[in-house]
Amino acid sequence: MPLSTNDLQYAQAHPESVPLFLTQLDSLGGAERSVLAMAAWLRARGRAAHFVVYEDNCNFVRYAGFPLVIHELRPEGGVRGRVKALQRYFAEHRFTAPPLVSGYQPALHATLARLGRFHCLMHDTPVLFEVEQSRDRSWKQRLRTLVSNRIIGFGLRSGGGETIVTSEFLKADSRKEFGVEAQIARMGGLSSGTGFVRRPFEGELRLLSVCRIEENKRIDWMLEALAELERQGGGVAWRLDLAGRGSLLEAMKLRAQELGLSERVHFHGFVPDDALDELYRRAHLFLMPAVQGYGIPAIEALQRGIPVLLHRESGVSDILLETPWASVLTGGKEEMAPKLGAMMSS
Repeated sequence: MPLSTNDLQYAQAHPESVPLFLTQLDSLGGAERSVLAMAAWLRARGRAAHFVVYEDNCNFVRYAGFPLVIHELRPEGGVRGRVKALQRYFAEHRFTAPPLVSGYQPALHATLARLGRFHCLMHDTPVLFEVEQSRDRSWKQRLRTLVSNRIIGFGLRSGGGETIVTSEFLKADSRKEFGVEAQIARMGGLSSGTGFVRRPFEGELRLLSVCRIEENKRIDWMLEALAELERQGGGVAWRLDLAGRGSLLEAMKLRAQELGLSERVHFHGFVPDDALDELYRRAHLFLMPAVQGYGIPAIEALQRGIPVLLHRESGVSDILLETPWASVLTGGKEEMAPKLGAMMSS
């Protein structure tokens, strides 16, 4: 439960508390998990930390496992109203530690609100956003991104704070887009109670993917590769479990049906921790062909003894290229079926 619902009271009692700023909390995704891990790390070292958000739409404290303060600003009036609310919050609450902002939009808002010095954990840069959006973006959208990049770059450089990324790709893109020299911090995952466990194959090969069902996660690559392997024949019996929600959930269900895979592909939507642990426990192979800043689920799968098929365009591949338990795609979706087939038959 939150320690306090009174912002002013909390600020007066904990001026040393580190503000962790996210725009809003809708789910426990990779960005949210990394900032939550930061709060836990600070707490373990005797430092107070609290979340500052515009809206908490998922009762986020239930994910914490420790008392967590979340200050909701609940502004009105679009971007201008949000920036003004953020500016007002930090003007009224004088914390001694500079805020840590989580991601692209929070960095933009922190700069517009003239917060001064702040640290930024940059999960994704604009080139990764474009994968989730239409590639035929209008010139207005491209101009808006260019202007936002310039604003963010000014904020990151002028305040003297650190910019933190999770991969060599994000480091290079931050230098290109924002003109900053970011520091790389490698992240682990949430460890399981059972740890590393070898999984003998007993009749049905269990495939697992845990992600938001969005374009950049390449669920269609998985489905089309599995359909191709079925057409080739002679393979093992298999089942694919997909845990996660997203804007393409219904579209991917339809695609599985079109490919004749409905009986073998199971979309679970949001999965609570206990049920997710069970999916991990039964899995033999983890699929993550996504393009993304990092990819914590790959680490969590490997910690449990589950081999991983991932793409070089996941930042976590920086540290998995030469490991025997990971197979890394480097090309397009035509590479997916051969590599997946090799892993399924090994």
